[in-house]
Amino acid sequence: MRKAIRYFLISIISIIVTLIAVGVIYIVIDTKGRIQVDKVEEGQTYSSAEVEALVDEAKEEGRISVLDSLRESLENGNTIISVLKSFYPEYIVVAANQKYNFVPINEELTKSAFNIDNLVEDEETGRYSYVEDGKVTSKFGIDVSSHQGDIDWQAVAEDGVEFAFIRAVYRGYGTGKLVVDEKCIENIEGAQAAGIDVGVYVFSQAISKDEVLEEASTVIDLLKGYELQLPIVFDVEKVSDSEARTNTLSVEDRTNLTIGFLNSIKNAGYDGMIYHNTEMGAMLIDLTQLTEYPKWFAGYNKEFYWPYEYQLWQYSEKGSVKGIKGNVDLDLWLQ
Repeated sequence: MRKAIRYFLISIISIIVTLIAVGVIYIVIDTKGRIQVDKVEEGQTYSSAEVEALVDEAKEEGRISVLDSLRESLENGNTIISVLKSFYPEYIVVAANQKYNFVPINEELTKSAFNIDNLVEDEETGRYSYVEDGKVTSKFGIDVSSHQGDIDWQAVAEDGVEFAFIRAVYRGYGTGKLVVDEKCIENIEGAQAAGIDVGVYVFSQAISKDEVLEEASTVIDLLKGYELQLPIVFDVEKVSDSEARTNTLSVEDRTNLTIGFLNSIKNAGYDGMIYHNTEMGAMLIDLTQLTEYPKWFAGYNKEFYWPYEYQLWQYSEKGSVKGIKGNVDLDLWLQ
């Protein structure tokens, strides 16, 4: 992150130097957060006193410079992304592919009712709860896989966990091999015996219709004899490895594979859900074709911004819960 901040500030400074060279001296931000050039004529030179006068006038009118805004925001602990979001509220800002991407917000999609003022953080545990009119309206949960090893589910329940999503199946992003999580059934039985509601997820790296249907049929066969309280989740993720087999998929490909999986489990009598982060939701799948399915959004900053509707929020990948050794993902179900 420090490297990204340094590169961004260098870019800003380079732009300003270029503007000065052509006589465009000062860029300001109005009270609505939009960048504009103010009272500067192209090709005209300005003395330092005249530049200072322009700056003073801008500040008196409630406007501040780009660099002042960046500096103040970064000093307050905000990230470059959060600063850019404040400048361009009509866009989803995504850091991906070694640049900042500005994706227009689709006004036709249902918007999230999440209000950060209702988010309460426990001072001792750091866990979140969502409180409306003095009443907690959220549920606290986790998601786990064989990476967590042996889990004491009774201790997990006693530590306040109300639900858990358990990895059932995963596919290798390089080999394409489909594997059943070795701890899946043990975790389902242990969690349910402790009174915890259970759902499962499939980590997909499918690149064809046959592969995604194989993932669906495998999880359906695995769950025979078991009843779920929560959905089967299609976890469609971009893997950072340059050799990942899914890198060649288009938005249309990923969207069609997602629909194929969800339709398959729906036909088998299960509820489906989609897991995604900001980049996946904004740039790599078409949410306009997936409106009928609930969403599980992953974002690890308290001040995150995701405009569209979601039911489940994965807010930490470094949580701590009794009965589990090491880190575990923490989730909030918004009722």
